[in-house]
Amino acid sequence: MTGSGQTDITELADMLTGQKRVNVRMALVTEGSQWRIHLGEISIDGVGMRDGRTWRYSTAAFVERRLPGKVAAALLIGEPQEIAGLEVCSPSPQHSSATTRRLHGRQEWGREITAWPRTEWTITRDSAASQHGGGILVGDGDIPSYMTFDAALSAFFYGSPHNSNTHYSYLWRIALPQRDAWLQKITVSPDLLTADVTGEDLADVVLELSEPAGHQTRQVTGPGTYTFPLPDGLASDCLLMLRRKGDWLDLRSFPAPVFGRVRDDSVVWEQPGAEVDILLAAGEGQHLEAKREIPSAGESRRKMLITIAAFASQHGGGTLLIGVEDDDLQIVGLREDQTVDQQMLQVGNIIRDSIEPAPLYTPRVIDHRGKKVLAIEVAGDGRPHAYRFQQKPLEFYVRRGPNTVAARHHEIADGFGPPPSARLY
Repeated sequence: MTGSGQTDITELADMLTGQKRVNVRMALVTEGSQWRIHLGEISIDGVGMRDGRTWRYSTAAFVERRLPGKVAAALLIGEPQEIAGLEVCSPSPQHSSATTRRLHGRQEWGREITAWPRTEWTITRDSAASQHGGGILVGDGDIPSYMTFDAALSAFFYGSPHNSNTHYSYLWRIALPQRDAWLQKITVSPDLLTADVTGEDLADVVLELSEPAGHQTRQVTGPGTYTFPLPDGLASDCLLMLRRKGDWLDLRSFPAPVFGRVRDDSVVWEQPGAEVDILLAAGEGQHLEAKREIPSAGESRRKMLITIAAFASQHGGGTLLIGVEDDDLQIVGLREDQTVDQQMLQVGNIIRDSIEPAPLYTPRVIDHRGKKVLAIEVAGDGRPHAYRFQQKPLEFYVRRGPNTVAARHHEIADGFGPPPSARLY
């Protein structure tokens, strides 16, 4: 039940029935006299949920409640229930099984990040299911108003603005936290890796650091700090894992950062330049490009921008390192006749002016043995981002290993990725 793959929906319903109470939040749309679930989330946990919230509009409603497990199970299999004074019905599942994913601590999926590992199940929505008809949602009293249904959903569920790249392709999501043991903080220094371990059941837990040349283990005797010597520094392709009897409990893999994703703030780097060394270890490729400096104009600038557009168009994004020689990947550092802030602003301006739609990216300055490298971490969303120059037609590009090439017609038509129904977010 806790692995990745598929889980029978009846098994999920049985699991919920065995719970005294679970946290449920739902986005509902009107359908005659009933309210049909458009999106539902169930957390088998008390963290992050507020009982008793209801935002009701003329054509939509958002509800959050702690419900008996058997009520949540009934909704899951399509049986109508009365909740918060509303007759709530749920479409019968389109398939007999749910997609199962097991996530380590600090791993983002579906806009959710938790310090501890978790297992999540998602049940796909029928593409023909009722959708909200659109229009402004006008609140009453303490209920806020929103321009769109999606904006209200994002605010109610996640307390954040709606992202137009977000695709809610599931009908239900069920989350089960797993707090037996997790990695609270990892510190990487030049010759030592330190891991802070915590959890609710640490019996028989082993902490392992695996490297290509071998591995080290520590028996976990309780919450606390455990160390691993790194005589040659942290090697590429390392894995830090908490495990028990052939099963993993939590893990972190290196290199870091993960391209185009929110950085894992549980990992602290105390060795100057370590991230750059690890990123460059495999050379330029599908997710990495290097430039000596920010090109002032011409073909060199165009090549940098079409690479950023290609990173933004692919799932997983990519990182552009400025201050690194293109040919031999030697680190030369940023130009000294301009401040770091000026160079970051320059990159931001040309990205905004030359790529459509403007991609999400994070600029970071990394110190490497007295030299500064500017890392532009581009988030990839799998939709086309085009290079734009003056009034000329938009140009679309994709990444092929270490090369950026013009996108083919079918790639542009397909949107560079799977159809929205296959996207998680």
